[in-house]
This record gives sequence, C-alpha cells and structure tokens, in this order.
Amino acid sequence: MIIGVLIALTLPGYRRIHLKSQATAVTNDLRSFANSFINYNLSSGWPSGGYGPGVIPPEMTGVLSNAFTQSTPIGGNYEWLVDTGAGKAVLKVSNVNNDVDLLEMVDGMIDDGNLSTGSLTVSGPDLIYVIEK
Repeated sequence: MIIGVLIALTLPGYRRIHLKSQATAVTNDLRSFANSFINYNLSSGWPSGGYGPGVIPPEMTGVLSNAFTQSTPIGGNYEWLVDTGAGKAVLKVSNVNNDVDLLEMVDGMIDDGNLSTGSLTVSGPDLIYVIEK
C-alpha cells in the first residue's frame, strides 16, 4: 500500500519531466530548422515549399538534419510551407499530440505561451510556427 501511494505521488512529477523533455526537443528542432531556412533565405530566397510532411525541400538537402524527415518528439511530422506572394514562411508540425499542457510548454519556450496568438499557434491538429509574415 505504501509503495502504491509513493508511486501515485511521483507520477505528476514524472509527467512534467517527460513533457519538458519532449517540448525541449521539438523546440530545439524548430529553432534549428528555422535558422537553416532563414540563412538560406538571406542568400538565395525562400526555398520552395509544399512537398508534404517529412519531405526536405530539394534546395535544403544537406542543410537540414534528417530529423526533419522523422516523426517529431511530440508526434506528427515537420513540414515547410512558403507563400512568396504573401511573404509568409511557415514551419508546420502536422498531426501533433493534442496534449494542451505539452503544446503550451512548447509555445512558452518559443513564443508567448498562448497557443492562439503570436508566431506559434495551433490550427486543428497542426502546430504552426510562422517564421516570416
């Protein structure tokens, strides 16, 4: 019985640690990818987008790590979208884990901590990180 109580007391702490680990990993990926896209843009313009989740744009082959092609630490896949006419460049994580605590933690690390405002928002099952508006 005592062991059960001790386990029950440690579960919330373990959950926070696990969420922070996932949030930190995806935040590091998003920052790294964003910097790669921004650096490319400074020398050559935005790379083309719309290739689908997990697909590295041809211009970014050898620039982005293979983590871009794999499932993210919070579920789903990374995707690059660009609308040069509107001047909008977006990193998207499609079909993310819908754990609000986790997503708010990611938002707090990158943006304002509010999933409905700022450069990091949630739209349906997707996490949207606007690099340039």
